[in-house]
Amino acid sequence: AFSPNEGSEDLVVKAIDSGRTEIRVLAYSFTSAPITQALLRAKKRGVQVTLVVDQKSNVNEDRNNKSLAALSALANAGCEVRTISAYPIHHDKTIIIDQETVETGSFNFSQAAAHRNSENVIVHWNNPKLAQVYLEHFERNYRQSRSFTPR
Repeated sequence: AFSPNEGSEDLVVKAIDSGRTEIRVLAYSFTSAPITQALLRAKKRGVQVTLVVDQKSNVNEDRNNKSLAALSALANAGCEVRTISAYPIHHDKTIIIDQETVETGSFNFSQAAAHRNSENVIVHWNNPKLAQVYLEHFERNYRQSRSFTPR
């Protein structure tokens, strides 16, 4: 799917809604209300939800508090939210679902990505070998991250 307004955000939500056991998110910008709501739905149905997000763009430079609000809502709902500052930019935009499906592309999890920018999203459904490679990358970044404190 593509942006602006060509189904990218809907495809990300569809992928999240498919989760049954675990969802791992790597994000640069995280401000999307529909994606936050999808992750909250997943948590409510018993899915383990873990996020590793860029510290600078989501905490240090969050001028309108959209990132802090989204991340706080997820953390307060019991999702594990972590921030990473080990890199100048943690530019990952990936979700690994149930150790078998990978969503990735240029799409930041933001309103701008959905409605203003030219972006792309691809979901590799039922591809556990690819998911394993992305899970290893997730684990590396998870080890370099720290727990987010809700505001």
